[in-house]
Amino acid sequence: MKNFKPIIIALVALAVFGCTSESEPDQVSQAASDRAPDEKKTQATMRTEDPVSGKIRDVQFSVEQAILKSGTLELRQGSDFFADLSAEIVLFDDNPAGNGFKVPSGGPGLVPHLRLKQKLEDQGVPDTQSLMGNYQLDLVFGDSQPLGVPFSIVLTAEQHGTELRGSGFATYGDIKVIQGKLDTTYQSLDTLKLLAKRYTRRNYERLTVLNDFGTTLYTNGSANPATAFVGLEALDGNDERRLVKLQFIMGQNGWEVANELEIDQIHEAHPVLSELKGNLRTVEGAKVQSVAGDRFEKELQARALVGRIRGTSVNCYLSEAANKASCRAAGSLVNEGGYDCFRSFYLMTNDGPGWRYETDLEETQKVDYKTGQVVEGRAPSQYSCSA
Repeated sequence: MKNFKPIIIALVALAVFGCTSESEPDQVSQAASDRAPDEKKTQATMRTEDPVSGKIRDVQFSVEQAILKSGTLELRQGSDFFADLSAEIVLFDDNPAGNGFKVPSGGPGLVPHLRLKQKLEDQGVPDTQSLMGNYQLDLVFGDSQPLGVPFSIVLTAEQHGTELRGSGFATYGDIKVIQGKLDTTYQSLDTLKLLAKRYTRRNYERLTVLNDFGTTLYTNGSANPATAFVGLEALDGNDERRLVKLQFIMGQNGWEVANELEIDQIHEAHPVLSELKGNLRTVEGAKVQSVAGDRFEKELQARALVGRIRGTSVNCYLSEAANKASCRAAGSLVNEGGYDCFRSFYLMTNDGPGWRYETDLEETQKVDYKTGQVVEGRAPSQYSCSA
C-alpha cells in the first residue's frame, strides 16, 4: 500500500540532511565575514600550540575536536556520536570569523548560551547543563580559512566546575584536518558531502551546488569496507535543476567515488559491494535489500516519480531461516508545498535460486521471525521518511 503523508524530513541511517551555500572552495558551511577582523585578535588566535584543556563539570578535559556549525562552537572529548564530555557555545552568529565574544559583554546584543554535556554511566544521551549567564567567556576567532577558523578561548563557569583555556582550529562541520588538508579517511557525513561537492566542481564546471540530500553512510561490519551515498541538487548554466548522485567506497587512501548513478536510479538498487562478508543474516540481508531496492526503483520509474525523489531508504526484516523477508522502502517526494513521503511494503521470498518479490504488504505487516508467516507489526514513523 502506498502512502503520501506530509512529514518533517529526517532520513537517518547514520544520515543527516543539510543545506549549505558555499563561497569558499572547500567549506562545509559558509563562514566568511564582511566584518574586518582586528589584527591583534587574529594573531592571538593563530597560536594553536596550546590546545584547549581544563575541566568540564569537575572532570578533566582535553579537546579532541573543535567543530563550528550553525552558529555553535562545540569542543569535544570522545569519538562516539555523542561526546563523552563537551562544551557547546551558541554564538547566534553563523559567520564569527574575525570576531570576539565576551561574557559579561557590558553592551547590547545577544549573550552566547553555554551547554555543558557529560555522558553519564548507563545513559545513552549526555546529561546537559544549560547556562544563559553566570559564566565568564573570552572567545576570539581568527581569519576564515577554507576548512575552518583558528580561535582562542578562556571560559570559566565556577559554579559548574568548568574552566577551559587554550587555542585551536575549529573545522567547518564534522571533518578532520591534517596539516591543512582534509582527512579523507574520516568517516563522517560532512566529509562525504564536502568530497561530493569537490567531485562535482571538478567534473561539472557549469553546475552550482544548491544543497545535498540523502547522505547515508554504511559501515558494513569489520570484514567489509564502508560505503556511502551523497545526493546533490544543483543548477546548470540555464538555471535548470540537476541531480548528481554519487556512491562512495572507503579505499586504501580514503573515500573514493565508486559510481555515479543515473538520474532515474536509487542507490539501494545498485550496491557498491557485489558481495558482503559476514554471517548468514548479514549476507542475505544485503541481498534481499538489493532486490527490494530494485523493485522500488522500477516502481518509482513506472510512476514517473523518480525525478522528484530525493533521499531514499530500504530496510528488510528476515525470518530466522532467512527464506522470508518483509521490506519497507521510503523516499522523500518533492511537492510544491514541500515534501511527501512515498512508501512501499514488500514480501520477499528466497526459495533457492535467490530472493524474489512475492507480493505487496500493508504498512503494519511483517514476517514472523520464527515461522516466516506474515503477522501484524508496527506502522512506520510518521515523523520521518525512513524505511
